[in-house]
Amino acid sequence: MNKKKISILIVSLYGGGTERVVSILLNNLGDTFDIYLVLLQPIIEYDIPANQKITILDKYPSDNIFLNILKIPFLAFRYYRFLLKNNIPVSFSFLNRPNFIAGFLKLFGWKGKVILSERTFTSAYYTTKTPGERIGRFLVKKLYPQADLIVCNSRNIEEDLRKVFNVQTNYSIIYNPINLAKINESFHFKREPGNYASKPFTFISVGRLNQIKNHALLIKAASLLSDFDFRIQIVGKGELKKTLEDYIVATGLQERVTLIDHTTNPIELLIKADCFVLTSNFEGFPNVLLEALACRLPIISTDCKGGVRELLVPSISIDNTSANSEIIYAEYGLLVPICNAEILAAAMTCMYDNTALQQSYRKKNYNRAKNFDISVIMNSFKELLHQK
Repeated sequence: MNKKKISILIVSLYGGGTERVVSILLNNLGDTFDIYLVLLQPIIEYDIPANQKITILDKYPSDNIFLNILKIPFLAFRYYRFLLKNNIPVSFSFLNRPNFIAGFLKLFGWKGKVILSERTFTSAYYTTKTPGERIGRFLVKKLYPQADLIVCNSRNIEEDLRKVFNVQTNYSIIYNPINLAKINESFHFKREPGNYASKPFTFISVGRLNQIKNHALLIKAASLLSDFDFRIQIVGKGELKKTLEDYIVATGLQERVTLIDHTTNPIELLIKADCFVLTSNFEGFPNVLLEALACRLPIISTDCKGGVRELLVPSISIDNTSANSEIIYAEYGLLVPICNAEILAAAMTCMYDNTALQQSYRKKNYNRAKNFDISVIMNSFKELLHQK
């Protein structure tokens, strides 16, 4: 029986959580679908099948944001011809620029199915502060409604698209997957709850070094801690590396805070840590929190827009999400306000002091991660892509 053809369109497979999800799709849907991978840039960091069909759409990539915007309709027409030539009935795109390109397909008269995947809190990303962001906001409003379906990785993101951008189309929520078997087997994760003692107490954060992830908040909070022996590991790379290095020196924390270059698989570091800290200003559905749950880590996270509450406080409706001004003792971690170093420092101290709280989270966090195991999430993607 012939497999259904699917085109997956993304910028590249380099560095981010969305790229990791696409890598997982490529490695787990090939037995069911005939997948054509279309990249804007020929950069592949994650593992993909050895026989994966790859097409590079943008032959002359540029770092100029306005040139890239002007090229969108031309790349869209090239993509349209590619789909026709290969008789591909489904386009599945990820990230804004590929989504804009796919959004043009219907305008060209394409009869196939257009599926966009939105994986960040869009209104926070496009704040209209710059001309580029204003254009991006306009394109979301005009092109996203052209899709037959938008797949979001949190209900909060769907709500944002509907209310802020008035994108009224069909939606589906599919959360990010995590490969629990790989975590458990590849790294021989056999430690039992209660056997995690380490000196010094290690907080770890994983994410790109940029304004959105706000690692400066963690460093500032660390500067307020003085009563116990701790270390902080910040794992990632990005444009703020030098700025963060200078801030660490300025706060005199060179012996306590370490920047570690980005790794595609941070599990080895996570299983040796004592507590995971996420300091983002907004998120999509953070893979790093899934990995922290799978590694039985207690978690402290900012109560930011996106999928954090859906992951750590599933019993609370997203309608109840609001800026809090204190520590929230959630089902699977502590929530703190965004951009508040004092309360973050208090939560870090609380987690260190309260061994019972640590063990409570360690015992139940892995079970929470099971809801997002690759076997569960891949079934959701297969059902979606099989739909006519």
